[in-house]
Amino acid sequence: MVDDTGPLKDDEAPDDETLAAELVLGLLDSEEKALALRKQLSDLKFAQAVDAWNRRIDPLFQEFQEVEPAAFIWDGIESRLDAGSPGEAVVQMKRWRLGAIASGALAACLALALIVGPMPFVTPSEEPSVAVAQLTGDIEGLVLAVSYNPETAEMRIDVNGMPETDTAPEIWIVGQDGIFRSLGQIGRNGISEMTVPSDHRELINSAATLQLTMEPPSDTPHAKPTGEPVASGKVTFI
Repeated sequence: MVDDTGPLKDDEAPDDETLAAELVLGLLDSEEKALALRKQLSDLKFAQAVDAWNRRIDPLFQEFQEVEPAAFIWDGIESRLDAGSPGEAVVQMKRWRLGAIASGALAACLALALIVGPMPFVTPSEEPSVAVAQLTGDIEGLVLAVSYNPETAEMRIDVNGMPETDTAPEIWIVGQDGIFRSLGQIGRNGISEMTVPSDHRELINSAATLQLTMEPPSDTPHAKPTGEPVASGKVTFI
């Protein structure tokens, strides 16, 4: 049953389901997003909620095309912003109830865009320090949370929900060239740690993805995958 009470106050913490939806819909500011991404790495239940929202929202965004709005639309938005308080509207929009998100996610995104207008580019005060990725696929319950420290070249992989097979999980970095480069095999469950080889470190950037395949057990990385990836995730810096 959806709670139909008034909107959450700005200083109230949303529940995990709402926070996952806000993360997927891009409604969090930079500090909130960083906290949510860290929670995604450390909290399996929250990571699964984020993955579920991604699966719900992705088909919606594939349906619409970019359209340049007419000049009179922007004039109307400007006049409304001058007459009202857009800050209050944005706060209320960010903390809607979960039932409203489920029934109108796409409409809510468009409404928020109309309220706040194009977001200005802000140069970060510091360089990103940690790369993260969440790998999921068609295997139900399988989630890999990956963090990488560029300064130390250390990668940490937390594996949950890996089924028992005769093959071993092997993780790969795939850059813009589309070539799979093995980082080595990892544990089937729990946390695996590794030092990324020096010739692979520059490939870990925001244009790269991490892929997981199941390979014959080996002490050395394979030259190329023997099968299709079972999980994948895009690299993000926070």
